[in-house]
Amino acid sequence: LDLFRIAVPRAVEAEILSVQASAPRREYPYATLFRHLRAKMMDPPADGPVGLPFFGPGEAEAIALARHLGAIALVNERRAAEYALNLGVDVVTVPALVVSLRALDVISDRAARKKLALIAPITARRIIDEALVALDSMGE
Repeated sequence: LDLFRIAVPRAVEAEILSVQASAPRREYPYATLFRHLRAKMMDPPADGPVGLPFFGPGEAEAIALARHLGAIALVNERRAAEYALNLGVDVVTVPALVVSLRALDVISDRAARKKLALIAPITARRIIDEALVALDSMGE
């Protein structure tokens, strides 16, 4: 969070903090981390845009908000990322962010690979594979 300021769309926050009906008392690691870091993040502006009429609520609001703010959108869904790019919105994926942190030596290769493994079930395989290739090219 020292590298940039983060504005969290309300729909994204709701997705991260939502519980599964099958395990309502369980909190997943990314939700715990988000909850602990939330105070360091900005709220979206009160006059923020309405989310797009397609994609999931998180992607729809994130793309609209990034466009409104002239900011970079953090998107993991391939179709949404391509759409945002076509709108002129710069996009970064979580795996690309992990690779950047590794390239800056903020995290180790092992930590980067562990983070990618943790998000692999909820991230497009192609995006994970591209990040792994980038890590491989950096070496240990």
